Amino acid sequence: MGKTTQHVKLVRAPQGAQIRRVSLAELSETMRQQDLEQAFARGQAEGQRQAQEAAAGALALAVERLDQAREQALDQLTIQAVELSVEIARQLIQVEIAAENYDLERIIRSSLSHAGMGRGAAVVHVSPEDFERLAHVAFREGTEVAADSKLRSGDVQVESPQGLLVREVDACLETIREQLLEDVA
Repeated sequence: MGKTTQHVKLVRAPQGAQIRRVSLAELSETMRQQDLEQAFARGQAEGQRQAQEAAAGALALAVERLDQAREQALDQLTIQAVELSVEIARQLIQVEIAAENYDLERIIRSSLSHAGMGRGAAVVHVSPEDFERLAHVAFREGTEVAADSKLRSGDVQVESPQGLLVREVDACLETIREQLLEDVA
């Protein structure tokens, strides 16, 4: 194969080109300066990359903390909703009890049947106000109703040879509260 030569035809003469003599020291300094500029650009790019990675890590940590705070707030909100609900129920029950809008006789009969003593002797303890309301009610033989100043209206305690059955509004509400908290946990 032979050597091919290509020719480039210039339409016009180059303008502004200057030939300048450069010493080896100047050329070396220019190349060193270019190397420094390239190293600086690489270092700057690497620094930006590292800064972005650090920022991304900090952002991921912040998102994780925010999620944890949201979950804790949701848990607290759920607990507070249960507490508020039970307190509303407590207030409504107190209003109904104060208005004597509850079936005390049914509460006592239900308590007697849950006491599991059959037709045995029992003493039913109620508040003095409830005792007055029950003056006209006849219960089964062997059942005595007694006023107990330590009890609040609506509370019933059945004392029998088998033990003591306590039916108190606050205890019932506490049981409901505990069950609700267990259900939402």
